[in-house]
Amino acid sequence: MSAMAQSASTGTRASLTDPQLEKLVSEALANAPEIASSRASLEAARRRITPAGTLADPFLSTTYQNDGRSLSLGKAEGSFIGIMASQALPWPGKLRLAGDIAASEAKEIERGTVGRTELTLEARVRNAWYDLVLARAIDRIIEDRRAAATQIEASARQRYSAGIGVQQDVLRAQVELARIDELKALQAATIASRAAELNRLVGAPQDRDIETPSRLPEEAAAPAVADLIAASAARSPELAASTQAIDTERIRVDLAKKNFLPDFSVNAGSMYRGSFEMGPMWQVGVGVSLPIWIERRQQNQLGEAQAVVRGRTADKDTVALELELRTRERVAQLDAASRIAVLYRDKILPLDDLSLESALASYRAGKVPFITVLDALNTLYSDRAIYAGRLAESAKWRVAIDEASLQPTSMSGAPSMGSSAMGGSAGAGATPTATTKNGSSMSSMR
Repeated sequence: MSAMAQSASTGTRASLTDPQLEKLVSEALANAPEIASSRASLEAARRRITPAGTLADPFLSTTYQNDGRSLSLGKAEGSFIGIMASQALPWPGKLRLAGDIAASEAKEIERGTVGRTELTLEARVRNAWYDLVLARAIDRIIEDRRAAATQIEASARQRYSAGIGVQQDVLRAQVELARIDELKALQAATIASRAAELNRLVGAPQDRDIETPSRLPEEAAAPAVADLIAASAARSPELAASTQAIDTERIRVDLAKKNFLPDFSVNAGSMYRGSFEMGPMWQVGVGVSLPIWIERRQQNQLGEAQAVVRGRTADKDTVALELELRTRERVAQLDAASRIAVLYRDKILPLDDLSLESALASYRAGKVPFITVLDALNTLYSDRAIYAGRLAESAKWRVAIDEASLQPTSMSGAPSMGSSAMGGSAGAGATPTATTKNGSSMSSMR
């Protein structure tokens, strides 16, 4: 696990933990191709550090000088064949600064690109996990609904057999059971796709069975807003990369100041004059660059570097403000989702249970039509599905807080059992999906 992933795993976190989920997250960070791609980019950046701090290659040349029209090597004093080598030597400190710039740029990639890839992948795994847990929870709700509908169908048949009910009630109850079978088939496909998606994210065979808890996590108190904002800032790859970018540009300022100083070159050569009696010649030399265009070149280079530092500093402030805004938005949405989940758990669902019991008792006493029972049944299990969806939504808002993305997040697609008796849509397989502003899904980045 990288330094960014390790820092993300410490400190204040909003996400709820589960041993199996944490194992899947670790598996994804070790196996996912997205991680391998980002780490390859980091390795490539690190490979640029040593070359940046290394002297330029020496230059080797050969020369032949002739005296007269015909070949005169060994016959004339001015004729020779020689080999020369030269080496550029920048002012002391320039190479070190160039290497420091490359090292700092590699850290930008590590903290920014690699860090963001890891946080995004972790969020995708966690959201896919909650999608699967929710899909299986909805499947169990459908089974409970089938059991309740079977009892209601039995009551309708008993009343019809006793001559106090009508056949239409029995037929409606049987249609309800058939539609529940339809929901069950659709939900099986949803579960299969959710499991395959989660396995794909962790780099496992997509038909591998994944164990999940029987229930979605109940609501737990979230950390204080100020703590979550501070943790998001500490976790944010964009903020870390912006901070590192400022360091990079400050090194560029130091290098730009060095450019006011001259660079050097050294050269040496040996010239062979054939059999000429005076023997070979040799030479050595030293060159120096003359920074005579300081006002046009070096001053502008320094001014550019200093301007970039100011720009990077402003960028960091922008990232910090935007991150605080997104965190506050997500915390507010988490609070709303939690409150709604509690409302369903403590008030709506108990009232739905009483409503169904009352409707069934009144139907058996002949006081209400059969459609009242079906309405109460569908309302109860639709609300149970919505409650499960709210729990999943709340868990996903926690994941979004920890992901610390700068993109806005919204939830859509809360599950509903539909009203099959009234011809409604069989939407039991829907799951709440976290979407960014540009439409990408945070639950699976689809």
